[in-house]
Amino acid sequence: MEVLLVVGGIWLLVVIINAFKGEDRPPSTNSSSASHPRTVRKRQESQTFRPASQSRAKSNIKFRDSSASSSTTTDLAKLDLSGLHDAFTGAPLDRTLGLHQCQSCTVFYHTESLQVLREVNDSRCVSCQSTNIVALAGGKKAQGRDYTPNVVTLSDYKQHVGSVVTFEGRVVKVRESRRGNDFAVMFEDKSWTKGFKLVFFRTAISRVGGKRFISTLNGKTVKVRGLIVKHQTFGYEIIVSEKSMILSAK
Repeated sequence: MEVLLVVGGIWLLVVIINAFKGEDRPPSTNSSSASHPRTVRKRQESQTFRPASQSRAKSNIKFRDSSASSSTTTDLAKLDLSGLHDAFTGAPLDRTLGLHQCQSCTVFYHTESLQVLREVNDSRCVSCQSTNIVALAGGKKAQGRDYTPNVVTLSDYKQHVGSVVTFEGRVVKVRESRRGNDFAVMFEDKSWTKGFKLVFFRTAISRVGGKRFISTLNGKTVKVRGLIVKHQTFGYEIIVSEKSMILSAK
């Protein structure tokens, strides 16, 4: 019995001594990595997104220079338009009416004139028949040319379809369409579909002086600047959109 107590006491003493020695021992390399400062730093860095320098170099994001649009507007406002006219109406160019230019023959159009060409002339230029007409982008001087219409008569007007011409002839009759507000000023004593005529569409009636003015053209010799077209149903016509295109009536 005494022997057992001595052995037990010695074992307990060894355990206590080993416990005290463990307090001064440095952390074991087998301890949890979460307590190691270098391991913690690596984990923190792995959770932070850092884009690669190569991906930044290949970025396709482009930012528009806000000064570009303002400079275009400024340039357009400074355009020198002296001596230049709308190829369709013959009116002096006015930047506030919108400016467009044929890229083939360099004549100019206002926005409203271009709209007429789209409706009745397949968007073709009245000077060269090109459809490449674009908005004028700006510049300090409008580089281009003015358009001078050919003078035609009843004997040769059919050769000028799609072009703006100057024509002078005596009005033999003024006709009003069945739907109203469309007028044909006839230069030949024929039906609406057969005779050569000056046509006023309803959208242009007020701008040319109204029904009263159109009616006064009957019996007069009229000189007009206009676009000659050949309508599938109504035949050869001169199209005008402004009163200024009626050069004289006497």
